[in-house]
Amino acid sequence: MSAAARAALLAGLMLAAGCAEERPLMDPASGRAAPAFALPDLEGRTWRLEAHRGRTLLLNFWATWCAPCREEMPALDRLHRTLGGAGDFAVVGIHVGPGGDALDAFLQEVPVSFPILVDADLALADWDVAALPTTVLLDPDGRARYAAAGPREWDSAEALQFFAAASPAAAPPAARE
Repeated sequence: MSAAARAALLAGLMLAAGCAEERPLMDPASGRAAPAFALPDLEGRTWRLEAHRGRTLLLNFWATWCAPCREEMPALDRLHRTLGGAGDFAVVGIHVGPGGDALDAFLQEVPVSFPILVDADLALADWDVAALPTTVLLDPDGRARYAAAGPREWDSAEALQFFAAASPAAAPPAARE
């Protein structure tokens, strides 16, 4: 992707991120298989999507400069902790753009317990992320079932009910017993 194309993409993401309105938690997505990817995590290890087949994943595309991303990050962390990140459901953050000091500083201010991947080269442009934050729910077969553009209250009662209905793997531990 050229520098001009990256700049245009980032400018569009910044404009779209400011357009918030009342909306459902998530909208139905295509149901198509998610594009495969391999990205580094914060420790430099490669995280491959296909290695997580069999799990329900909530992928959150975000950036340090995105105020709505900062706003929703604590709720995503609480959701990840509530639904048991080590089990069949996990939140995964995908930072759009280079990592480095800005990313480190952001995570010092807003720490999270879920994995953060770094898409420094915008390699995931084929995911059609038109605004930040954008969140995609993948089923255990790796298909995009739901998507949301803009911030949400990811740990609200509505959200927990939504995830329990969308995927039994995402039900809170007490609801699975």
